[in-house]
Amino acid sequence: MKMSDVVGHAGLSGYAIVGLLLFLFAFLAIIAWVFRPSARQRWKQDARMPLDDETPQQPRERRSEP
Repeated sequence: MKMSDVVGHAGLSGYAIVGLLLFLFAFLAIIAWVFRPSARQRWKQDARMPLDDETPQQPRERRSEP
């Protein structure tokens, strides 16, 4: 007996669809947050930080974004 048979006969297939949609929404929201144009300079600066020996960086404070 397959797991899909158990879920289908128990009437739980709707939960799988809801879970998939929630995951998809969260994934797309994270992608939109990472690739927003206003964050481009921050990501470039963070990418150079490990290689920048001339100006040592202090870890920045956590900031709350709206």
